[in-house]
Amino acid sequence: MSNICGNCAAPLETGTKFCGTCGAVVEPAPKSPAVTTASRPMASPNRGRRYPALRVIAVVLKVLAVLGAIGGAITGLSTASLTSSMPSGPFGSPGIGAAGTAMGWIIFFAGLGYGLFLWASAEMIHVLVDIEENTRRSAFAA
Repeated sequence: MSNICGNCAAPLETGTKFCGTCGAVVEPAPKSPAVTTASRPMASPNRGRRYPALRVIAVVLKVLAVLGAIGGAITGLSTASLTSSMPSGPFGSPGIGAAGTAMGWIIFFAGLGYGLFLWASAEMIHVLVDIEENTRRSAFAA
């Protein structure tokens, strides 16, 4: 119980239900918001081990990103170098040399872009899993 009346601020005796001065009903003092171990959620037992399939998919995407970038670079550079030395076409036309070189550079940059896209996708999976873990950790800490 509170020691002072909330209506008239008169001193109160412990255990009284009404103020002796103004007659107001005495409200019990609010209890301190102490957190007991029974009301606090337990720490997550699976921290760091959730979503193993997503973690595997992210690793596979990173491996494919490296392989795709290397494969695209090698294919593009070899196409560009092999076709640049081809002879010109009939009647002095440029033949396959210029077009092949352009196609080789397109393959090169497409391979690098594909690798970058796959790597970014893997990183996005890691970011989403980290966000979920941090959200769960902050919910358990509160």
